[in-house]
Amino acid sequence: MSRMEQSRPASPCVGACVVDDAAGLCTGCARSIDEITAWSGLGEAARTAIWAELPARAAALGLAVRRLSWRGPDLLDQVEQRFAAAAGTFVVGVYGAVAEVLRDPDEPFEASRDALTLTLRTRRAALRLEAPAHLAAFEIDRPGRAPLIALAVPAGRAGPAGPSVLTALGPDAEALLDRDAGGVLFDVGLGRRAARFSIRCSQALTAQIMEHCGTPWPQGLYRIGAAAVAESPVRVVEAPCARAEIDAVIPPPGGSSPEGPHTHLLPDFVAQGFDTPPTIPLPKGYLLSVLFYPG
Repeated sequence: MSRMEQSRPASPCVGACVVDDAAGLCTGCARSIDEITAWSGLGEAARTAIWAELPARAAALGLAVRRLSWRGPDLLDQVEQRFAAAAGTFVVGVYGAVAEVLRDPDEPFEASRDALTLTLRTRRAALRLEAPAHLAAFEIDRPGRAPLIALAVPAGRAGPAGPSVLTALGPDAEALLDRDAGGVLFDVGLGRRAARFSIRCSQALTAQIMEHCGTPWPQGLYRIGAAAVAESPVRVVEAPCARAEIDAVIPPPGGSSPEGPHTHLLPDFVAQGFDTPPTIPLPKGYLLSVLFYPG
């Protein structure tokens, strides 16, 4: 692929290809039939001009989900800018099992790049995001509030489902935070393609949890819950193209989540089977990587 092709904005298509006869526009991407037909042969300037018109067209059509032109380095720039500005919360995971990564405005952080990978770290949390060409960005309207931003991949690009039992994955060679780096990682056993939820353990906690490996979800969580709450190990949530780590206190049953970065692991919510909250639409055929809540 040439450098020119890499720089062209991605297609606005969201896989919902139905034309509004009155407007003459697709109700998925807000392009005209002529624009859709010609898209693959258009130059960068022509594509960019069409992208600039799409938000107004989408608003006129009442579309709740719009694809953004971000891709590759530009997408990573957008994420880094929002994190640096402490402009909101990045959520990784599935409904009921998530990591929430955010920082206070005056909280120090580190940002590093390696090709198409961005890593963001504070003392309490970290987020690593890869931006291959198939990672898409969507803007999702919310009544009376600022739109959400969803980063997602085509379902065919996601890996297989994780284990459905409590599973020792071995030493964590990809740790982003310092605490117990290289410690044993245990997958709690959600059995989902969209995300895996794991804990990285000290030697002492590893010994306590190892005996329960093979226990199905959510029974495995109940068996290790007291030990996990007592130590509050680093939680690791992985989704396609994303990895989040949280080093914060786990509240006891009935307690409140701490201010700042934290995790939620709620079996009753997980059991509903939603990858995203049920009030947040995502184009059919996509799996969520990261959801950004502004403010």
